[in-house]
Formats: sequence, C-alpha cells, structure tokens
Amino acid sequence: MAQTLVVLILCVGSFAGAAVAQVDPRDQWCSYRIPAGFVYEGESLTLEQARALPPPRAVLTLLNVKEITPEVAGIVVNPHMQTFLTLPAVHMVDVATAEALSRHRGHLRLWGIETLAPDVAEALTKSPGQSLELTGVSDISPEVARALAHGKRGQLVLGLTSLTPEIAEILAEFKGDLEFPRLETLSLESAKAIAEHGEVVQRGSETFGPWLDLGKARLTPAVAEALLAHDGALSVGGLEKLEPGVGDILAKHRFEVNLMLDEIDSAPLARKLFSGPRGSASVCCLLTMSPEIAAEYARHYPPPGYLERLDTLSVEAARDLAKGKLDITLPAVTKLSPELATALTDRTDAVYLRGIKALDGPDAVAVAEALASTPAPIWMTSLERVSAPALAALRKKDTIRLPPEEELMIVP
Repeated sequence: MAQTLVVLILCVGSFAGAAVAQVDPRDQWCSYRIPAGFVYEGESLTLEQARALPPPRAVLTLLNVKEITPEVAGIVVNPHMQTFLTLPAVHMVDVATAEALSRHRGHLRLWGIETLAPDVAEALTKSPGQSLELTGVSDISPEVARALAHGKRGQLVLGLTSLTPEIAEILAEFKGDLEFPRLETLSLESAKAIAEHGEVVQRGSETFGPWLDLGKARLTPAVAEALLAHDGALSVGGLEKLEPGVGDILAKHRFEVNLMLDEIDSAPLARKLFSGPRGSASVCCLLTMSPEIAAEYARHYPPPGYLERLDTLSVEAARDLAKGKLDITLPAVTKLSPELATALTDRTDAVYLRGIKALDGPDAVAVAEALASTPAPIWMTSLERVSAPALAALRKKDTIRLPPEEELMIVP
C-alpha cells in the first residue's frame, strides 16, 4: 500500500516564485517541492520541448503549464513506480489526454483540476499506477465516484471538504489507499459508510489493510467508534485537537493510527502512537505535554525523539520526560526557570537546548547553576546573549557546550 506518502501528498497552492519556508508538518502536502526534482517553469510545453527535458525525470513538475496534449502527455509520463508527475496549473483535460496521463506508473498529481466528468475520471484511472491526486476536486457526482472507485490506481487522493453517505458508500469500494486531506466534516452516517473501505491482507504473521486518511475532519465519539470498523490504517493527519474521549476510542483501533496533534490527552492513545511506525510524526506538532503523556514518551521514545514545536512544559512533565534513556531535543523551548532546568537535565543522557538564545536577567544565574549541578551533557549552541555571572556558572560544568566566547554578547 502507498502508506508512506501521508506527508508527501501535495495540493494546489501559490506556485510561481514560491519560497521554501518552514511550514506546519500537517501542511507539507501543500508543497510541490516535496519531493525535490526537476521543475519546468515554462507556460507551454511543445513536443520538442517535452523531448528535450533533461533525464532522469523521476520527479517532474510542469509548474505553469496550463494545457497539455495527449502527445505531450505520452512523453512526460514515466513507466516506473517510484516517480512523480505534477501538473498543478492544468485545470482541465479531455478523455484522450486523461488516458495518456493514466499511463504514468508512479504518482500522478493533478492538483489544478476542479471538476471531473465520469468519462475523464474513468480514463485517468484506466492504467495501473501508484496514486492519483486530485486535491482541487471538492465535489463529485456518484457517477464520478464510481469511476474512480473502480479504477486501477493504488492510492486515490481527493479534495472533498465533506463526504455524503452516498459518495462514502461508493468510494468505500476502492481497493487501495483512500485519502481526503481537505476533509472538514464527517457525519455518523458517512463514517459508517466509509468504514466499510478496506480489506485485510495477510503477509506472513502480519495483517495489513489500506490506508484511510480523513484530513482534519472533526471526530465525535460516535464517529470515532464507527471508524473502528475500518480494516486498515486510520489517519486524521490534519487535525490539531481531538474532542474529549475520542483519543481513548482511537487507541482501540486494531490497525495503525496516524495523528499529528498539538496536544495528546489520552495515555492509551499516546502509547499507541509513540510505539507505532510513525512515532516521530506523532510528536512533531506537540506544543505541550502533560506528565502522563511525558511518561509515555519517555517509556516508548519514538525515534528520533525530536520535539520540534514543544515550547511549554511543566516541571512535573519535565521530570517524567527526563526519565527516558535517550537524548532530549527541545528546539522550541526559549526560556527556563531554575526548577525546569533541574528537572530536564537531571539525567545521564544529553539535553539539546538550542532554542535558548539569551540567558540574562534576574533568574539567569540560578538557571545556570541548576544546569551546572546536574549530570546531563547540555548543548546550548544557539546562545547569543549571556550575563557574565551566568556564563561563569555554566563554565563550572565541562559538559555544557556553548558557542565560542567571541560569538557571545556578554553583559553585566
């Protein structure tokens, strides 16, 4: 199944001159630059220009091309599976062009298309391929849904913002991974219908099923219970927060669950996420964690254990976090109290505090003395400003790594 593509599914956005910027991990599907590859920026593509495109073209983006002929499509498609063809500016294709594009064996990303006719939908899925991504399509008819559901793509990605029971029932017939990255609402009736998607596959001693991604759809406890019937991995990768009780319900799903929440309020869910194959993705958006969740994190320690956005941590949670057996990296923590400094670094493994850029003011010396009094090696390599007394306290411990003194602004 194409489950490895959860964070690689991209959407229509602002293309021309787009700068590479830090984006929320939940929004990485909006960047045509993932994965990196050759970007053709011309507004048209003739047969001669298509033939002249530099090989290899494993990842090809025709960024500004608005129209494409069947003949050109036949040249730019790739017969290999691990390839990407992205046409974000194409808003419409005819049946002949759709059929030619369907021969792309890898991931076909047509984010600019907003409406589909049944014959075009059928043509786009006529040949086997890794995925078909139509994130600009926000509404489909039953006839289009049926054509897509019976197609030969391994993964289907649609831009629907809501899912009616009728459409859900039809799309549930699709045999591959089914993803709705823009989905916002999901009724109980639609949840019951889409939960019928999936068919268990046995590979040796392991059991697998297709991926179902529901974007950022709000899940009530009743909807979550209905989704437990899905025979395959379940993702609500765009959701920032769960309603009370939903986490405990999702923790009972017998297949993998993928979430990138701002905060986890369920220890059973944390246990499932942190010990799963996407443990690192499950923590990349956390802004804070309770002592209970910190204890689960320390116990399972999802690799690489990088809490990229976590900027708020209580002393109690820090103590539990410090009980883990591997390094702690907290790039978003910009300020420490003496108590928090002690709790975080009272361990033998390293603590990376690269978010600390200033250590001066009333608590600076107390914080420095706390850091110097605990066993953990500490990296504070982003420090820019420090008071002289705090610097003197930090130097009492030879396993505190600081920038060279000439790079520091030392204040009284």
